[in-house]
Amino acid sequence: MSRRAQVLAVAALVALYALPWLLDVVRLRMAVEILYFGLFAVSFNLLFGYAGLLSFGHAATFGVGGYTVGLAFKYIAGLPLLAALGLGALAGALGGLVIGAFCVRLRGTYFALLTLAFSQFLYAVALKWRNVTRGDDGLTVAVPDITLPGLGVLRTAEPAHFYWLTLTLVLVCLWAAWRFTRTPLGNAVLLMRENDERAAFLGYSVMSTKLIVFTVATTLAAVAGGLFASFQRLISPTALDLPIGTEVVFMAVLGGTSTFLGPFLGASVYILLQDWLSRTTERWPFLLGLLFVLVVLYAHNGLTGLFGRGGPVRRLWTRTPAEETT
Repeated sequence: MSRRAQVLAVAALVALYALPWLLDVVRLRMAVEILYFGLFAVSFNLLFGYAGLLSFGHAATFGVGGYTVGLAFKYIAGLPLLAALGLGALAGALGGLVIGAFCVRLRGTYFALLTLAFSQFLYAVALKWRNVTRGDDGLTVAVPDITLPGLGVLRTAEPAHFYWLTLTLVLVCLWAAWRFTRTPLGNAVLLMRENDERAAFLGYSVMSTKLIVFTVATTLAAVAGGLFASFQRLISPTALDLPIGTEVVFMAVLGGTSTFLGPFLGASVYILLQDWLSRTTERWPFLLGLLFVLVVLYAHNGLTGLFGRGGPVRRLWTRTPAEETT
């Protein structure tokens, strides 16, 4: 990383951690939502953008992580928040192993529909098993404060404190996911996305590699779901339902699946745009749907493709007078 890039990264970190002093409570809560939904979108893109696996049921382990955190607080007295999130991540990994063992054997439409089937199955379990999940009433999540030695108490009920916690955990998860894409295993995933038959001919275990990336993606999704449940103080079957599974697809495609942080950008724009449109017009779902259609038709690489290096908007801004006269 160049000196300039290091300075920009440090400046960005300082700005992110300083946001609670610059935003009101409503916008700060929206920033927290952007963080965990951004992590959720990046985890989906590990499957879609890097492995070429389109999942319509990625909400399955998002909800599993949320329910695991809620049930852990309910049945384990005195459990720290970080330990509960760790249990949520473990549940996401185990769920990913089980679901992935069935799904990665398939390709294309069959893979997408089978992931959707698992998501709807878990949604039905959460809806009907009222003794455990409280059904459509939702499970209340009682989140304890965190004592930091030498630093005081992190009060999770305060948006600023929860924002700092979420930001730290999301940055750690994003760094881990980015490092995974830079490993030889991550390169093997890209090879299989292009041609898994050639990868198998070269000696790679296609099924095992796909299962590993599927498990990594579901683990990150479960962490996002655990943060969602902890922040909302409630987890309900809607966290496992089809709308959440399709929203994350929209976020990733809107931001751009060809770059690592493109889906995070898409999640940010989606949440901000949804908030603004819902306050402006009752027809905001139609407008968001129209935007998705336009992105799919005319911006195949999403916002990062439009505004990034080499994109049409970037080229338009940087055109020289000589180019404009030709």
